[in-house]
Amino acid sequence: MEQTEKSKVYAENGLLEKIKLCLSKKPLPSPTERKKFDHDFAISTSFHGIHNIVQNRSKIRKMLWLVVVLGSVSLMTWQIYSRLLNYFTWPTTTSIEVQYVEKMEFPAVTFCNLNRFQTDAVAKFGVIFFLWHIVSKVLHLREITANFTGSTEATNFAASHQNFSIAEFIRNKGFYLDNSTLLDCDFFGKPCTPKDFGHVFTEYGNCFTFNHGETIQAKRKVSVSGRGLSLLFSVNQEAFTDNPDLGFVDAGIIFAIHSPKTVPQFDGLGLLSPVGMHARVTIRQVKTVHQEYPWGECNPNIKLQNFSNYSTSGCLKECKAQHIKKQCGCVPFLLPGNGIECGLQKYLNCVSPVLDHIELKELCTVGTHNSSCPVSCEETEYPATISYSSFPCQKALKYLSKKLNQSRKYIRENLVKIEINYSDLNYKITQQQKAVSVPELLADLGGQLGLFCGASLITIIEIIEYLFTNFYWICIFFLLKIPEMTQWIPPPQNHLENKNRIEEC
Repeated sequence: MEQTEKSKVYAENGLLEKIKLCLSKKPLPSPTERKKFDHDFAISTSFHGIHNIVQNRSKIRKMLWLVVVLGSVSLMTWQIYSRLLNYFTWPTTTSIEVQYVEKMEFPAVTFCNLNRFQTDAVAKFGVIFFLWHIVSKVLHLREITANFTGSTEATNFAASHQNFSIAEFIRNKGFYLDNSTLLDCDFFGKPCTPKDFGHVFTEYGNCFTFNHGETIQAKRKVSVSGRGLSLLFSVNQEAFTDNPDLGFVDAGIIFAIHSPKTVPQFDGLGLLSPVGMHARVTIRQVKTVHQEYPWGECNPNIKLQNFSNYSTSGCLKECKAQHIKKQCGCVPFLLPGNGIECGLQKYLNCVSPVLDHIELKELCTVGTHNSSCPVSCEETEYPATISYSSFPCQKALKYLSKKLNQSRKYIRENLVKIEINYSDLNYKITQQQKAVSVPELLADLGGQLGLFCGASLITIIEIIEYLFTNFYWICIFFLLKIPEMTQWIPPPQNHLENKNRIEEC
């Protein structure tokens, strides 16, 4: 260690000696030469006003020009400071643009029955209401008003049915879409069938999405406003039921309109169409572009593992799935991810407490750039205007009753008519933009330099060269001349003794 430190010291000393040797080869300029260098810089620089201070013989004019130059430099400094201060507040502007097109891509629409379970199936498993309430908790964090997790009935059922798969039960015993529930479907004049819908699990159990996913070979588009998707559902209240204790007291269809590239989100965004009604939904397409931090709150570097496109809802699902997998060793079937599917015992003893912990500690948050799931940089929304009319009219009631071979009461209590179309063939782009870009900032700073001092980038280089030359001379002075001036050689001891003897004589 000592040898290594000594070698480092020798290396540093050797480098210092080399620098001194290099500097000593170039002699230090005399005071006259330095004064001439300063004078030449003052009369030749492109910085306006300095040559007037140097060349004027009148002291009054020198003072006036000195005041002008100092005032201009002060104003320039203040303006540049204010411009930089404004830039680093990261200001933004919002532009709104309307684009007209010949054809509009139709959104995805996910439909669910408000009565989620088949009546005969839940008659045997009444506890399924409470179990599904716990299972669907993974989709939206909420306050549980009753302690269903501690329900003795649910606990006993989970203990006695360890191989029970609630996912398979809901898929087989929940709402289904076939010719008996989807009575009529028409998209832009062409018939559609239940095969055109994809199955998806939501908090409403089995739901079915029209025009969902990126695997659609030919994306569905419309070329005329006022026409789109028309459907006639039968909710079949006798075949499907739900638990009023959990707040499910309505009969009808709930649906969500969303981008084909994102998952449906019903929490606060679902639209209701009750039985015996014709719901006419007029939509518009709105695209929103957010700036990345620090101008905005989006983070373009975040990529989701299970979704090709980023969305806050998809990010929240992945966030909760990761925490649950880490704590419980399994993944709920309603959340994305690879792993062992959580059983009922896991839901009761682990998943539900972990979800409460996530909500309490705010482990999965939405909004700002430093949250778990910041806003997406680009998102597409479909604001809707919905109107209702009584369905069907008296004449149509007779026609449908005869066609479906059902009573008029059944028609009134079970049929739901829904129409979804665009109001106009245009979409609105709301874009958040940087108020000041880097080129604009440089142009602004250059304008301030030119306005007050007539300076440019060349002027700045001249000043840097002048300062560097003076700094170089200062280095020579401190490294070579000062050590020579301060160096003191003590006189020999014999010389001092002779001097003392002479003084005594």
